[in-house]
Amino acid sequence: MRALRAFGSFIVVLSVATAVHSAQSSSPVDLDALAKSVRDTIRQDYADPRLFTYTEQGREVDISKLGKVTIGPLQTFEVIPKRIGESWKRLVAVDGKPLDPTELARNDAEHAKDLEKEKAETPRQRAARLKEEAEEVRERDAILDDAHAVFEFGYICHETVHGEPMIVVSLTPRPDAKVKTREGGMMKQFAGRLWISEADKHLARVQLHAQDSVSIGWGVVARVEPGSGFDFVRKKVGGSWVASELTVQGSGRTLMFRHFEVKSVTTYSNHQPYTPRSGG
Repeated sequence: MRALRAFGSFIVVLSVATAVHSAQSSSPVDLDALAKSVRDTIRQDYADPRLFTYTEQGREVDISKLGKVTIGPLQTFEVIPKRIGESWKRLVAVDGKPLDPTELARNDAEHAKDLEKEKAETPRQRAARLKEEAEEVRERDAILDDAHAVFEFGYICHETVHGEPMIVVSLTPRPDAKVKTREGGMMKQFAGRLWISEADKHLARVQLHAQDSVSIGWGVVARVEPGSGFDFVRKKVGGSWVASELTVQGSGRTLMFRHFEVKSVTTYSNHQPYTPRSGG
């Protein structure tokens, strides 16, 4: 079973949805205003995102029902946006060795066929796709609303990271918060901190860890233990904030009650601005 993948999908949602209320305490920062600015910035990024091509490197980590952890080879992908919210991950190397040219050409040809099929979509197919995309937007907004309801800010300090002034705040969940999504319910079991760019209120780093045992895969895969969590780091490229590194680390038990421990690090580099083709 791919328990780590299920957990990774959830924490990526959290990393971009952490727009929160502020705790009422003595602080040199107006936490209410800061929380609103962060939330508005996230919504603006969703509404009008800047797209980039980039290189992604990481390993797949599989966890069996018996708790056996299998770590795959280091895979290198060229990630190319297709449209907002979608991208093509082009495998180009495994363990540092470039993919065989024949295999790479075959994969490229298959991708070209897929693109041609998309161009030839019928009006009914296009309507179905647009309906699905609209539903994804509604779900994303609901998750953002839940994050706003669940988390509270608490001022920690000011820091300078890579020359960028940051405001560091703690995240404390409200156990009695009313939520509408599964992700919102899971958020109540996490705490952590944010690094927020003082200049533009973008999230530069998100750390969250489980305070209690948390089911992943909607309760049918495994449970991760307290302390498990992630560290998601972003960097500034050409005035935009983009993913830089994601570390997922933790332990837990599978459905067969077998213990496992995992750590996965994914890096994102070589970001270049990208303009999608017209159409779609």
